[in-house]
Amino acid sequence: MQLTDGTQIFDTDIIDEAAKKRERDEQEREMLNAFARYAYLRYKQIRDKVNPRKCKYMYIHQVRQQLALPARLQRVCKLLTMTEEEVLYIVEFVRKYLKYVK
Repeated sequence: MQLTDGTQIFDTDIIDEAAKKRERDEQEREMLNAFARYAYLRYKQIRDKVNPRKCKYMYIHQVRQQLALPARLQRVCKLLTMTEEEVLYIVEFVRKYLKYVK
């Protein structure tokens, strides 16, 4: 699957492969850092769309619970013009690799 951020195109297979490596070359690090920034931005948008109480912070497990409901997932996809697969991939990537997201 390919995700597009303006002019950059991220291939999820390459992202997964680079994220699992212990040592990366400079190009892989730059690509992974750029995707991490993009994924966190999109995750915040997804979290804001499923959060019924805007003033209360949602943890990632709560976001995943909300996205388990088909109606919520479809609503998020419609509002953010993303596919269900893209939404779920971004949330899973953030859960696995971005340690600062709780």
